[in-house]
Amino acid sequence: MSQSDTTVSTRFSLLPGSITRFFLLLIIVLLVTMGVMVQSAVNAWLKDKSYQIVDITHAIHKRVDTWRYVTWQIYDNIAATTTPSTGEGLQETRLKQDVYYLEKPRRKTEALIFGSHDSATLEMTQRMSTYLDTLWGAENVPWSMYYLNGQDNSLILISTLPLKDLSSGFKESTIGNIVDSRRAEMLQQANALDERESFSSLRKLAWQNGHYFTLRTTFNQPGHLATVVAFDLPINDLIPPGMPLDSFRIEPDATQATGRSSEKEAPDSVTISFNGSKIEISSALNSTGMRLIWQVPFGTLLLDTLQNILLPLLLNIGLLALALFGYATFRHQPGRSTESTSGNAANNELRVLRAINEEIVSLLPLGLLVYDQEGNRTVISNKIADHLLPHLNLQNITSMAEQHQGVIQATINNELYEIRLFRSQIAPRTQIFIIRDQDREVLVNKKLKQAQRLYEKNQQGRAAFMQNISNTLKEPVRQLAVNAAAVTTPESLKLADQADVLVRMIDEIQLANMLENDAWKSEATLFSL
Repeated sequence: MSQSDTTVSTRFSLLPGSITRFFLLLIIVLLVTMGVMVQSAVNAWLKDKSYQIVDITHAIHKRVDTWRYVTWQIYDNIAATTTPSTGEGLQETRLKQDVYYLEKPRRKTEALIFGSHDSATLEMTQRMSTYLDTLWGAENVPWSMYYLNGQDNSLILISTLPLKDLSSGFKESTIGNIVDSRRAEMLQQANALDERESFSSLRKLAWQNGHYFTLRTTFNQPGHLATVVAFDLPINDLIPPGMPLDSFRIEPDATQATGRSSEKEAPDSVTISFNGSKIEISSALNSTGMRLIWQVPFGTLLLDTLQNILLPLLLNIGLLALALFGYATFRHQPGRSTESTSGNAANNELRVLRAINEEIVSLLPLGLLVYDQEGNRTVISNKIADHLLPHLNLQNITSMAEQHQGVIQATINNELYEIRLFRSQIAPRTQIFIIRDQDREVLVNKKLKQAQRLYEKNQQGRAAFMQNISNTLKEPVRQLAVNAAAVTTPESLKLADQADVLVRMIDEIQLANMLENDAWKSEATLFSL
């Protein structure tokens, strides 16, 4: 028995319908797997880039703190030194009007002085350049410092760029434009009484492919114009190789500006937003009021993600194609169409049977109610039962019917009903109630009895009438036939025949009447064959 059951179940599992459902389930699983795979890869890429942005902001914040300290060192200890310089014979070369170049033996940094100035300014420029030679000695990226002297309103530019060559070469106008823009920014900040420190947006040095931003610090001096020190801080060495420098920018951070008063250094936070067809990943630069934004096209995200999951994605797509092929193959099998046709026919037959059952239940002259006690719901009912159901307590009726052999009588709206209870043999918790209107049944019985008596009375009257009329007509017609037969003329013979026919018809009517009244009695006579 177990072997036959195993064979039957195996055959059933290999039916086209079961295989089709299996392929459909496999397709759904593969699609969900593909979606989860892509989502995980995208989240991993965004998380990795977010960590890189946070590392870059940490490095920039560290660089800002370092050069804040250097700014104060230059202003307090170097620019403010009043001791006479030990180096004699400082020389400056006039490159053009109000532009002077400081001659010095060490050429790591070069210095330019813009505007009229005295020997103290020249010595201060030499000290600052010597100090920056030490700081920038091992650097390979371009660094620059701007010092707007509040004593004589001169501007000092110290940079690792070849300023003398740039000023005298074809890039003279570019250097002039940069210096003019820096002077305007520093004068604007010097006039702003409530701004001690400020930052610029991200800038690009075209011929060096250098990206930097400017840190400006203002020092107020009583009786003089404010002194402003600005550093161009490069970021080329802080950006990983796989992230283009042109996709970065630095903007003011409004949320950090409002929260800086209550929190000195906010925790690391990364914001990811979609701006059209690009993705923006931003992180705040603590204690600066700025934020670093990296903008990358959405296509880059897709390409990097596909490169990371290319092999498992291709495998998943291959399995999905095989599952779709199998689903389509078994979906259009002839046996499948026959099975679906038979299934549709069976469903139609079930619908017809259900409609017939509902019609039979609705046409019953009795109230029918099938109640599921376990589910507390009505399974089947007709209009009579629906009309009486709000007035019935089925639980009380059930308990009373069980005590009285399943039959009770109940009065509803001054009408007497007989309720019979039957328990279903298929569903033990299902109860069948048959509701009979006894008042109507008594009335119908009375009407039937009255009709029966009227019918019997009519039958008796008809029988008596037919008997009397037969007896009354039979003798005159017979006498007419005898008299007509006595005359020998053709007309009289014909009249005698018709009279005989009437006599026979009257005899037949009398016989039929006797048969209806059970008054006819058979008579046995002898006859010969």
